Amino acid sequence: MSDIDVSACHFCDALWGRIHSEPRAFDDGQFAVLMGRYQPTGPGYALVVPYPHVQDLHSLPDDDCGPTFQMVRRTSAAVRQAFDVSGTTVMQNNGPPGQSVRHLHFHVIPRWRGDGYPRRSDEPESDAVLESQAAELAAALNIR
Repeated sequence: MSDIDVSACHFCDALWGRIHSEPRAFDDGQFAVLMGRYQPTGPGYALVVPYPHVQDLHSLPDDDCGPTFQMVRRTSAAVRQAFDVSGTTVMQNNGPPGQSVRHLHFHVIPRWRGDGYPRRSDEPESDAVLESQAAELAAALNIR
């Protein structure tokens, strides 16, 4: 559990009915799947939100990782089926500037060929830069 004031959390307010929220495609008291109001690629954009207030992925207890990712996978498969999309992009932000609501949530974005999302950089990185980045990430992965 986070030390953040959950009374000031948009998703906590939405999940617990303190404010009007986006329509729910699913709600079992552990997770809610909310329909995203701003749809970057078209119909089917959904947000998977766990009920317990967890600030971000780094704060998610290990025991909750499996059920959380199973719900994200289930939602991704359902978006593909329900909206006849060729794929999905699953996105999750941790901290600013990307995370505007400090409550763990996952974006499930429907994808179609030519939808323009996401934009890739125009120039590929060199092997030397990628090797350097791989070494830095490898060192960080061994911290645990």
